[in-house]
Amino acid sequence: MAPLPAAATVPANLSLTVTGSPAGGAFLEDAIRGAVDRAIRPTLRPGASMRFGPIVPWPIPPLAAGERMAVAVSVTVAGDAQTAWVTGVTTVDVTNVPTMRAAPSVLLLSDDPEYVQSDGPVFRGRVEPGKSARLYYYHSNIGLPRDIDVLLTAQTAARVHVIQSRGGPDRDVMAVGHAVSRDFLLREQQNEGTIVNLVPGAPYVVRHDLMLQGELVAGAVDVSVLGGGPVGVAVVASPAGGTPAAYLSLPRVPFDGHRRHGAFELDGFGELSATYTVGGPDAAVRYGGAHPSPKNVDPSDAGRDLGDYGIVHRVTFTLVNPTDAAVPVYLYEKPLGGPVRSTFFVDGQMKEVGCARLAQPYWFMTYQLAPHSSAASTTLTMTDGGSYYPIEFGVSATPPVAYTPPVGSADGCSPLPTPSPSPVPTQPPTPEPPSPPASPAATATPGG
Repeated sequence: MAPLPAAATVPANLSLTVTGSPAGGAFLEDAIRGAVDRAIRPTLRPGASMRFGPIVPWPIPPLAAGERMAVAVSVTVAGDAQTAWVTGVTTVDVTNVPTMRAAPSVLLLSDDPEYVQSDGPVFRGRVEPGKSARLYYYHSNIGLPRDIDVLLTAQTAARVHVIQSRGGPDRDVMAVGHAVSRDFLLREQQNEGTIVNLVPGAPYVVRHDLMLQGELVAGAVDVSVLGGGPVGVAVVASPAGGTPAAYLSLPRVPFDGHRRHGAFELDGFGELSATYTVGGPDAAVRYGGAHPSPKNVDPSDAGRDLGDYGIVHRVTFTLVNPTDAAVPVYLYEKPLGGPVRSTFFVDGQMKEVGCARLAQPYWFMTYQLAPHSSAASTTLTMTDGGSYYPIEFGVSATPPVAYTPPVGSADGCSPLPTPSPSPVPTQPPTPEPPSPPASPAATATPGG
């Protein structure tokens, strides 16, 4: 009796080129597993499934720019009655190549249709050499299980730098959207990405996932062409277990009428500033509303990005204390469109905020302003898919609401099936010791 064919081929060695200053362990784990999956998946026979075992060494240490390391990844591929199981170990050689991050000048928005009901390209875009782009995608599945893939293609050989974050598949849309923006801000600041060599006729899989009925996937991907190009970017839906490349050339799936699609100019958009002076009124900015919103590159395209999804906002507050006493001031967020979750990087410190629901200021950080001082504080933030906008972000001498419901609580955004109420503090916030700054209207927009 002839032996059964192997369920897949597990390579003995792979090479992976990354960037980062440094490349952290969590990012490296994701990139390493992605590289192994990308190598094995095309060889999977029908009915086979793949499972990863330990990575050695563990935990994966950070990798500085210019350094190399090797890790071993154990893999098991389960066969069926027609194929033989395969176990193996793949050694991945990882090299961190010093590479400057190119800020994207174009946003490619893929949120139309939000609910995918058919197979084929959900989005097609193009990244030109010398003009980096960011893809932001947000899609739910309706019906039978379906694969969703983010692909890069090139007609001539090209070398690209990719920085990405992803969320899902999951039914909790706010958790998915929050994970995308939080992780993307982290990876962008660390320049954690991969260097990819594209071969004509061989689509590169940036992401592959199986979506069950009602599940959502979302992600942000910065693509910069380092050589060759241009490069095509596509989001493709296909039957579970199929080959996404076979659906890449089909007609685009129909729009859903909400017009959340297109290519938008990013240059200069999202730069906000205000000045707060002790004794004066609060200082605040707004973002995520209908006005202003990023400009569609194609004036004939009705697509729009209400909510600023996929856009990183840089907010600079000038803080002035002309008095003779030290004064505490509070940073706050105020939802204007509905429930919202947020991540703020304030002068390099990450602050995650729970579920802000009411149109009132919610505290998340305190500064102590020295007498007769002037300083600047800069915050990076990105709107969350699944949250509602616009939002007000500001500085006040009046203590804002101290309690923001955490995720999973009864009054939070993602309550557990049998949640327990969380107590509401009655006193102003008493956070970590105050730290000084680093240097001396609207219509609700639902997420995604």
